Amino acid sequence: MAKCRDCSIPMGYAESQAAQSYNGLCITCHVKERVQTKVITSKEPVFSLGQRSTETVFNKFQDMLITTESSTNLKIKKRCGIVSTDFHYQFKTTSIFKRISNFLRSKPEKKADFLQECIELAMLELKSKAIRVDANCVIALNIDYIVLGDIKKGGLIVSLVGTGVKV
Repeated sequence: MAKCRDCSIPMGYAESQAAQSYNGLCITCHVKERVQTKVITSKEPVFSLGQRSTETVFNKFQDMLITTESSTNLKIKKRCGIVSTDFHYQFKTTSIFKRISNFLRSKPEKKADFLQECIELAMLELKSKAIRVDANCVIALNIDYIVLGDIKKGGLIVSLVGTGVKV
């Protein structure tokens, strides 16, 4: 039985045939990769006309409600379980030659809001796991972060835990 290249879940025959055109990824991981590209580049992903199921999952990613409140006025039909993710953010290092050339050309280094980017990518992973357990909403979200050693050398881990529900 074929498995997804990213999440290693087993795929049936139809899914494995579709995965051949998605570089070995299941539909959820393929859409997660597309949304991640959108988050990083701030551009809308382009879909081919024959990818109806991909558009459906993409819409699930965009329409999913994630809230930190545990007692919302939602009409919860089913509790799907706890969903959690840990996302490790590693800083991109630039070589000394590139920094010197940027300094000499008076080209300022781009200062990215790394914490916001890290939380967005962790939320994307959390949404992917919620879709896999058939949830369309995540409530009681808890966000924690851990700094690994020196933040520039070690990086940052963002941990998200919430309850996946169907509304």
